[in-house]
Amino acid sequence: MLRNLLGAAILSAVALQALPASAGGCGDTQPPSPATNIPTGIRFTNATQYAMRIYWADFDGQLKEYALVQPEETVGFDTYVHHRWYAELYTPIDTACAGPISAPDTETCDMRFVFNEDTGEILMDGGYCDN
Repeated sequence: MLRNLLGAAILSAVALQALPASAGGCGDTQPPSPATNIPTGIRFTNATQYAMRIYWADFDGQLKEYALVQPEETVGFDTYVHHRWYAELYTPIDTACAGPISAPDTETCDMRFVFNEDTGEILMDGGYCDN
């Protein structure tokens, strides 16, 4: 169930949609962030009842932990356009990795994570985010 599904949606807060993505933890490496120098921001809201970790992929693809986000908590960071961020959500069923998540321009990317208890899907509701 959760091992095969991780919801993803890039929306301006119209509706949540679920799409297949990778399950399991994010690992140690992912595709690297590009060397861009246009400042922007990124914000993550954990609207689940489970903890999640936020990572940034450095220029070599190594994941750097930035935060442990508790349920109903929001964290934000200064970043650069197209830098790649990942969220690792810990549920009783599995650990799921969502990303990459990035800001496509100078507007702050605002990503909200929701867990559907009935379906076991993790949903992402993102305003001004690429995914």
